[in-house]
Amino acid sequence: MADAATTLLLERLRAIASRKQRFSYDVRGNSYVTSDLIAAYNVPVGKEGLPDLEKVLEHALDNDAIVSGYRNEDGKIIYTSCRLFTDAPNALNFAKAQGQSSVYNWNRWAEVLVEGVEVPNSISTERPT
Repeated sequence: MADAATTLLLERLRAIASRKQRFSYDVRGNSYVTSDLIAAYNVPVGKEGLPDLEKVLEHALDNDAIVSGYRNEDGKIIYTSCRLFTDAPNALNFAKAQGQSSVYNWNRWAEVLVEGVEVPNSISTERPT
């Protein structure tokens, strides 16, 4: 995964992440996701216990083409490959099946917790900038 288009996508995602606290980006449509619900896939982690952006992008391109990122309490960007939903029940069921503790509701700019899944300490409910 080292062609010019992929390199440009990686650079674009890193540039967005440097400016935003939280974002969701459609990598096929080259546009921000600004509405509905985002639920993350369970993508394998890389070094430092965090998902590697290249693996996240590869997974996103093979699946639903949404890459999200948020800055955790330590200032590190956590990237995830995501799926977009228009209804909360399906988003929550998908998140639970993926072992995710929450989905993000862009309509309300808020985390929605998944019942029955342990919540990590790094969840943030701040509005993105």
